[in-house]
Amino acid sequence: MRALLDLMRENGDVVQEDLVHCQILLGEASENLKILDPELGEQELVNSVEAELAKLTAFMAENSQRQ
Repeated sequence: MRALLDLMRENGDVVQEDLVHCQILLGEASENLKILDPELGEQELVNSVEAELAKLTAFMAENSQRQ
């Protein structure tokens, strides 16, 4: 999960080209991986995924306003 987050951060331009799929991927991971469970998972990792999802959502909202 950390490697995926690092890749997303390092490749921001590519991520911005495919925001929806990245958002879906992080959402699915959050729902299905025990390491991302807010009660069972490592809090720092849970917070990192939530922060990336928030960024993606903000980018999507910004892009939809431009169109």
